[in-house]
Formats: sequence, C-alpha cells, structure tokens
Amino acid sequence: MAEITSLTTLAKTSVATTDYLLVANSSTKASKKFQLSSLFPSLNNEGAATSGQALFSGITSNNQLDFYGLKSADTKIGLSVVSGNIILTLSEADIDLANCNNSTAGFLTAINFGTDSISGILGTVNGGTGLATVAKGAVLYASDADTWKASDAMSTNGTLLIGNSTTGVPTVAALTAGANVTITPGAGSITIAASMGTLAANLDTDTFNIDLATNYISPDGTDKGFYVHTTGVGILNPSASALDLSNATGQLNLQGSGSIAMVVGNTNAYQSRYDFNVLDAGAGVGGAAMRFNGAAGGSGNTAGGLIELYAGNASGSGAGGNIALLGGDSASGTRGNVSLWTYNSGSSPIEALRVDEDQHVRVLNGEFYASKTIYARASTAPPIVQYQGAHSTTDDGTTAISAANIAAGIITCTPTADRSKATDTASNLITGLNLDADNDSVDFSLISLATDGTSDITITAGSGVTLVGNMIVKSQDDADDAGYSGAGRFRVRRTGASAVTIYRLS
Repeated sequence: MAEITSLTTLAKTSVATTDYLLVANSSTKASKKFQLSSLFPSLNNEGAATSGQALFSGITSNNQLDFYGLKSADTKIGLSVVSGNIILTLSEADIDLANCNNSTAGFLTAINFGTDSISGILGTVNGGTGLATVAKGAVLYASDADTWKASDAMSTNGTLLIGNSTTGVPTVAALTAGANVTITPGAGSITIAASMGTLAANLDTDTFNIDLATNYISPDGTDKGFYVHTTGVGILNPSASALDLSNATGQLNLQGSGSIAMVVGNTNAYQSRYDFNVLDAGAGVGGAAMRFNGAAGGSGNTAGGLIELYAGNASGSGAGGNIALLGGDSASGTRGNVSLWTYNSGSSPIEALRVDEDQHVRVLNGEFYASKTIYARASTAPPIVQYQGAHSTTDDGTTAISAANIAAGIITCTPTADRSKATDTASNLITGLNLDADNDSVDFSLISLATDGTSDITITAGSGVTLVGNMIVKSQDDADDAGYSGAGRFRVRRTGASAVTIYRLS
C-alpha cells in the first residue's frame, strides 16, 4: 500500500475527468469512487441569455469565481453598499427634461383650462395677457413695455387702430375724407373712391404720379396723346399712328406732324413775354448750351428738315411781331456776338456773318451780295470805308495787265516809251475778280508815272475781252495846252460765262 507522501502532486488546473477520489460507506462498508472534477463549481448567467448583463465574469483555476464590478456612468445615479446590499440612488434634481423624449415617457400632459383648477391671471412674461377680461370688439395692443391693454370696442363700421404720436399708443378712429375723396364705411369694409368727376382746377401735391398700364394720357385710348417711356422720355403724338421709339432721343419729343403751342395769358389779360429757359448753371459752372436741330434726311438723297422762326402776325393795323436775336451780356467781360454759320465745302461749320458787341457787322468768310440798292447815309462819317492795300505794278514792257493787278484796285506803271499792254483773258478776269454772275463789275485805276509827256500806255483786249472807250493813258503833262493827269479809271463788267467788257470811265 502506497503512502501519501510518496504520491505525485495533482494541480487543480490538471484535474481530468478520469481522476477519482476513494469513498467508503460507513454503514455498508462498501467502497466507491467519486469523480474529482464534479467538486468544482460551474456558472449559469441566466441574465446573459435574455440580453441582460451577467454578474459573473468567469471561473479561474477551476474553483475561483470572478464577478463584474458596479460603476455609475452618470452623476444622476449614485452607488453605495448598506448592510451588505448594493444601493442605487437616482438624483432627480439633476434630470434635464429638455433632454428627455416626452413622446415616449409622457411626463408632460395638456392642461385643460376649462376644467382644471387654475387660479390667478397669467402675466405677460409667462405668455399671458395680464388681463382678467376683454370686451367684445376690443383689440389688444402694447400700452407699455411688456404690458397688454385692450382698446375700446371697435363696434362702429370703418373704425381702425390709428397710430398716435402724441400718446404713443393707437387710437380707435375712422378715416377722414380729403378733397375729391369719398370714404364709405361698411360692415367689415372701407371703400375709398376718388371723385374724378369733380376734380378741382388745381391739383397740388408734393409728388404726383400718373401710372397707366399703357403709359399714355390719351383722349380715346389710342396712341394719340402723351406717352411716357420707361426711360423717362416724353413723346407728344397728335395722331393715332404707332410710335417710333427709335427716334425719341430727347427728353421731350414731338412725333408726326403737329405743333407745340405756348398759350400765354387769357382773353382778359395777356403777358408781355413768355420765357423759354435752360436752367442756370450752379456757382462756378459754365452755362449749358441750347440747340434746336432740324430732322436729318432719311436714306437716299433726301433733304434735311427746315427750321423756321416766325414772329406773331398782327391783326388789323397792329404791328407784326419782331424777331430779336441777342448775344449774352457781361458785367465786365466780352459780350456775346450774334453769328450766322454755314458749312464749307469740307463739311465743317464756318462763321459767315457776325454782329459783335460794338454793333459791327462783319462778313467773315464770303462775299456780300445785294440785289437791291445799298444806301450809305452816314452824315458825320465817310459813308463807305473800304479796304485799299498796296497798289500793284505792271512792268515797263508788254506784260499783260493781270486779274491780280486789277484786284489791287490801283495799278502803276512807269513807261520809258509808248507801251501797248493787253489785258488778261476774260476767263482769268472772271475767276480772279470773283465775277460770279453776269453784270458783276469791278473798278480799277491805271496810273502812269512817266513825266515826259510822250510815253503813253495803250490797253489792248485779251481773249474774250471787249474794250469800250479810249484805252490810252497819257503820261503826266502839266502844260496848259496838255493837262494830262497820267491816270485812267476803268470798269470791268462780266457779260457772259467767258466774256467781259472793259469801259473807260474817266
């Protein structure tokens, strides 16, 4: 029989199902074996089987039971052990209902103000009115900060709450009808109508707008009348023709045939003048120009539009109206001129006639033509003062007397012998002397500076020139039996497109 001290040690972790203990029955004296592993404990986590949290973690070394610890993850739940019991405590003060789901918990329920016992008056800060009663027809308004008040009962047709700057709170009142306006109150309605049939002669308002769907003020609903474009351009259309907006370039336009009449005064009293002004410029700013433009010609060879300016016709023996054109005045600067301009051959505007501040009439870039008598009636000054430049000179030879010589007005020659000198051709004379039409004429003088009494100058005709009168200019001779002044006066007259006649005048 083996002794226990000589047996090998069996560790708990090494116990197998084949290991047994010897067991003796004290009554029967029978011996039995007992399986050693059945002495070790086993765990049954029923909570884990029903999705609960198991308290046992497991078994270590076959007989060491391992338990889970308890720990609170929220300060609202406290843990403690009292008399061997684990105590869970809920801190209700720490519960925030705003974070709770009322649809599931149902901790908030409706209050029936009709059946539940409620006392007192709910104040404004709590969502109430602070009022115990409100009369029928009254309207709530803020009478002060955080204070509701009921208005007077609005039981009269057409009454409104109207702001009152004096009291700072609205007043129950009705609208007041002004001139040409009718107000008709009804049960829950207010009708406001303009009395256009009795509109006063003068409509005075700070801002007055007529906004028609067609943009027209028209007598019959057609395009006839006054049209206001969306850009602010106004068009007067006296006919019912369709508007051509492409030509509406100014602020006020007249389209089609028609006129703009300025009616001044009435049958009892007439004003003496009607002024049409461009507004004055501001301080330090030059005045704006005002221009009247005729219509340009259309496509093709069409004429431009005419601008006519008529003074008023008189009735009976009254005097017709004058047209006065005045240059602008100046206190200390140059006064304005009155000028007439035309376009030259280069299509550039050029000043043709000017009346300046000294009332001098100047023809600047052209000739002066008169088909009637010109009267020079100055009584205390020369009637005509004309320009006379330096005289021209023809040589002591046979060189022709040119148009340029004649244009100078005075020609001198100092012959040393008798000389015969032809005139320029008629064509050159017509061109050089600006003889634009038949019977245009120019006068000139030929002076002989010879003093020997024998050297004469004889003018002969150039091509296209006809001579009339004595064409010999004698040299100067002061002898009593001669008396030659040595000068001749002549006139060149155009008689055709390429013909002139030269007359001896003196």
